[in-house]
Amino acid sequence: MVTYVCGTLDTKGDELRYMRDILKREGINVEMVDLSTSEGSSDAAVSRTTVAAYHPEGVEAVFTGDRGSAVAGMTIAFEAWMKAQNNVEGVIGAGGTGGTALVSPAFRSLPIGVPKVLISTVASGNVEQYVGPADITMMYSVADVQGINSITREVLANGANALSGMVKGRAKRQPVVDGKPAVGLMMFGVTTPCIQRITADLEKDYDCLVFHATGVGGRSMEKLLDSGLLSISQRQKSVILLLVVYSLLIMIALAHQSVQACLILAHVVLLIW
Repeated sequence: MVTYVCGTLDTKGDELRYMRDILKREGINVEMVDLSTSEGSSDAAVSRTTVAAYHPEGVEAVFTGDRGSAVAGMTIAFEAWMKAQNNVEGVIGAGGTGGTALVSPAFRSLPIGVPKVLISTVASGNVEQYVGPADITMMYSVADVQGINSITREVLANGANALSGMVKGRAKRQPVVDGKPAVGLMMFGVTTPCIQRITADLEKDYDCLVFHATGVGGRSMEKLLDSGLLSISQRQKSVILLLVVYSLLIMIALAHQSVQACLILAHVVLLIW
């Protein structure tokens, strides 16, 4: 298993190597992935041309000579490269707006639970476009990610050490396998009593996964399907029906404030199942 330090070594080389060295000292098996779009070589284990070759239209679609199209092409290529890896133990990156947008789609493609740390100049604002439905941990860089100084030294070290702790902790943790089929439920704050009652009735036989009905919650449910943590087999197709009905239960609870009505409908659906 490998932990990857990812970024543009032509502009963030010192910062990325600094984090790599910290991870090495912590005993993490670490490699660097170069996402530079300018000419030149680097000491990365995974070169820029290796990543670029994963673009569906080939390396020519990445190294265009135009910075905008080159970065866009490398973003696509990096996501495709990441999806092809089966040995990812953790990932970390650091950068500004461009660097953050470059690595985040690939980070989002990883299964939920794989540690992902992203140190960014934009982490103190709206980060939905970068985090999306994934469990990416973003840290604000305070100063620009440019050189090793009294600020970046602390922030980058904290990020690297945080990732180290996540990777080591996950390796030690034994997976919990209880064999329960998963049921997804959507909830607003005002429907908490309703969902809590439903969960109490179901949790003996089902792994109840509650998502916040704010838009991204639904996308998070889809992310679970992508990562394999929530699956639908032939005999579990009616999980889809449950998801739809439980969403309707929320609307009923909002309209009528009736927990009992929600429970009755829930039991009806389970009987049908």
